[in-house]
Amino acid sequence: MISGILFSACTKKWDDHSAIIDPESSGTLLEKIQGDPDLSKFSEYLTKTGYDELIASSKSFTVWAPTNEAISKVDASEIGTDEKLKLFIGNHIADLSFQTTQLKEENVRIKTLNGKNITFSATEVDGSPIVKADVNVANGVLHTISSAIMPKVSAWEYLLSTNALQKQALQSFDYTYIDFATAEEIGINPTTGKPIYKEGTGIVNANRFLNRTSVRMVNGVLEVNSSDISDENELFTYIVLTDDAFRAETLKLTKYYTLGSQDSTDSITRFSVVKDLVFKGVLDSDNFPAAAYSIGDSVRFHLDKSAIVETHQVSNGVVYVMNSINYDLTGAGDNFDLYTKIKPILIEGESASNSTDFLSVKTNSRPTRRAPDGSVFTQLLVQNHGTNTYWVRYRPNVVNSTKYKVYWRVVRDYNLVPAANATDLVYSKMRLAFKSVNPIVSPFDYVEKPGVVKDGNLYRPDYTDYYLGEFTSDKFYSKTLKSGTEGALPVYLVGNNVTTNGQTDLLLDYIKMVPVP
Repeated sequence: MISGILFSACTKKWDDHSAIIDPESSGTLLEKIQGDPDLSKFSEYLTKTGYDELIASSKSFTVWAPTNEAISKVDASEIGTDEKLKLFIGNHIADLSFQTTQLKEENVRIKTLNGKNITFSATEVDGSPIVKADVNVANGVLHTISSAIMPKVSAWEYLLSTNALQKQALQSFDYTYIDFATAEEIGINPTTGKPIYKEGTGIVNANRFLNRTSVRMVNGVLEVNSSDISDENELFTYIVLTDDAFRAETLKLTKYYTLGSQDSTDSITRFSVVKDLVFKGVLDSDNFPAAAYSIGDSVRFHLDKSAIVETHQVSNGVVYVMNSINYDLTGAGDNFDLYTKIKPILIEGESASNSTDFLSVKTNSRPTRRAPDGSVFTQLLVQNHGTNTYWVRYRPNVVNSTKYKVYWRVVRDYNLVPAANATDLVYSKMRLAFKSVNPIVSPFDYVEKPGVVKDGNLYRPDYTDYYLGEFTSDKFYSKTLKSGTEGALPVYLVGNNVTTNGQTDLLLDYIKMVPVP
């Protein structure tokens, strides 16, 4: 189990360690190691891997040197190739000088020369006891340790070492692309004038999962996080599901990701399962928070220690193999909960995407207003266009194949006094439609008097969410499924079936679609 969260050590914090404590120390790290009979095996490996020349240079290093006895206990398979041996030796050397007597924190995370991370304290390094500390020489510090520091795999490398269904799912999201900045240019196409690149150059292997980033507001600060569990510069908690748990999650989520073919449904469902199993930092299984938010889509998890089957310390955090997971699938009741797996949808009125004609010719604006609670909002207002059943189209990023409760907020704050001798206002009725305007698919009835509430003999803007009804999406829609917006679900705000100005206004602050539990 993990006793606590490890702390990162930045270069600036350790600038004072680059100076040698004892000005009378002489010789280099290599000379010091070569002069110690108990470090002869480590010295031999330094020479074999080429690190001997490096630690003989004037640059400052810290070396944690395992004794001959410690190295004798290392399994031969762990260092049986040149590549493995170099990884092993590099795991014992770091840039700059690190003294046990000047540690600023109980556990300091330090990157070694092989790119992996180790933790350093006053008494041990990555669990290996320090038997002789803070030997200062001209180009750094030497610590002698009683057991070797074995290089850990990253969370990604651990997953790839398994035969889990989760690994197979993630590998199915591999793809390649050409990085033209690194591709070798060999000529110019005389017809198009575009560069010709040498075949096979500039090819980059990537993975949709590793490339994901998320943005979340934390205590008023915009936080951008990556799901790249191969990144050695970050700390993660990563969940690997047992095969039975993976199958159970896939079965539970399939109905929310229904597409035209079973293969497509299975693929997007598997991605939904795996995308939210990464958490920032190291979560201690003995002290899991009541709510942990995934990096992928900020899904709120309730982690249970009893579901842990295995725990693996990795170079960039911890991996928990679990036989079940618990998270909030949808919000409770009508709750617009942004931290659920199946997200509610918010469509801003000003985000209309009709056409150039709508944006440039029709009389439309996006006024900014302040609500009674002090919040500022912007809404769409289209007036005096004289078009029968004129419509505005929206394309939400993702719509799951499930039932939604649909609301809108329309705030009418103009023409709130009836004309002379009139007993009521003149209204521009509106409704919503999905997928198509003509014929209208899954329409709601017209709202006859949108945006206004009557208070006695006075009329005032309506700042509440107005319930329109339920809509069931026939399949999973997403802008990322096809190029452009072809994969998105069109949502239409439809105006009055007249041409009289003053009765055809389109007005909208937002539409909310809340998934039904």
